Amino acid sequence: MPSAGRRLQACGPAAGPEGRCEGGFHVKPAAEIIARVKEHVDSLAPVLLDLSHRIHANPETAYEERKASTWCADLLRSEGFEVTMPVAGLETAFRARRGSGRPALAFLAEYDALPGVGHACGHNIIAASALGAGMALARALEEAGVQATVLVDGTPAEETTSGKLVMVSAGLYREVDAVLSMHPEAEDAVGGSCLGVARLSFSFRGRAAHAASSPDKGVNALDAAIQTFNNVNALRQHTRPDARIHGIITHGGKAVNIVPDFARCEFGVRSVDLGYLRELLEKVKNCARAAALATGAGLDIEETPICEPIKENHTLTRLTLEAMTEVGRRADDRTGKHFSASTDFGNVSQVVPAIAPMVKAAPEGTVLHHPDFAAAAASPQGDAAVVAAAKVMAIVGLRLVLEPETLRKAWADLTGGAPAAAGASRPEAGAGRL
Repeated sequence: MPSAGRRLQACGPAAGPEGRCEGGFHVKPAAEIIARVKEHVDSLAPVLLDLSHRIHANPETAYEERKASTWCADLLRSEGFEVTMPVAGLETAFRARRGSGRPALAFLAEYDALPGVGHACGHNIIAASALGAGMALARALEEAGVQATVLVDGTPAEETTSGKLVMVSAGLYREVDAVLSMHPEAEDAVGGSCLGVARLSFSFRGRAAHAASSPDKGVNALDAAIQTFNNVNALRQHTRPDARIHGIITHGGKAVNIVPDFARCEFGVRSVDLGYLRELLEKVKNCARAAALATGAGLDIEETPICEPIKENHTLTRLTLEAMTEVGRRADDRTGKHFSASTDFGNVSQVVPAIAPMVKAAPEGTVLHHPDFAAAAASPQGDAAVVAAAKVMAIVGLRLVLEPETLRKAWADLTGGAPAAAGASRPEAGAGRL
């Protein structure tokens, strides 16, 4: 049969300049389907930008994104997607599905805002562009008669690096063949990784006493917290350049004349290397244990799940760079580099081929999490990023459907092995079928 991913129509003896006859059918080239994808994004632009601006004007912080998630779900339903909400036990998470069969591609929408500065990370752009990519790709695949499943996932609470961790743990990506997202920035860039992060909380329990008349009767929990910082500062001298350890004291006592009987401090521990991150976490815990031992304080340790580094996928990087060129953007190739922030997208990238390019949405030099970026996220430049990113993600998704060998190579990048045998991108997955 003709190659997967081509649109077939019955044709006569001559196919004409726009295609050719193959087995009595007219084969429409992939370039025409890509052109249709871009046309669909352009036709959807008014509703996508309306969605982006509504989310921007109604900022909702982590796990409170009720308006944003509902607006996204309603728009997807209007486009023929079957929407499930909530998912993974998260009230403001959803999964929208259109089409059937494999491969299954997921576009990830984010929509949580930051306390105090609103959408200074531009998640309104991420939401609108993810929906645009999913809707445009689904339309184009149906027109071409290509079988595949298009998913759009609403992923809450990225700013607390937790929503996608829950969704990964719930197994939502076990039957997904590739994941696509984006992030607005002050430049166009593709590839690279980020730091993984986990948070540690140390609660020290001491004994209260009068700080002047009977200090010998007390056990100073604050001293234990301060000593923990001293120990961590000594540790920093011997960490790798990619490591970051930073902390705060959240409780240090109630009055200067009372020996503090309780103190609490929190640390973020980061590294681009997942194994080294786990090693550092144990060393920071030992800093607190040593401080507790030295001061006689009791210690309780709380630890969040690890928000993992992004696993680079060179195949998806190449496809995305080509797609950026296709839509008129010149993107920097960041392969082998990393940025020092962290994202729960990293956990997704550890279990399925995934990529999230940076798309210019603000003037050069504009810093994320600053009010200036919040303003840019609803500006004409931010709107242009919605449209461009939707096209880029949809084009990459289309190529993964039309090119099963490319999808197999993306899986080989993830697993570190040779490409899977013909006919499967992962052991149980088939290529796009007509």
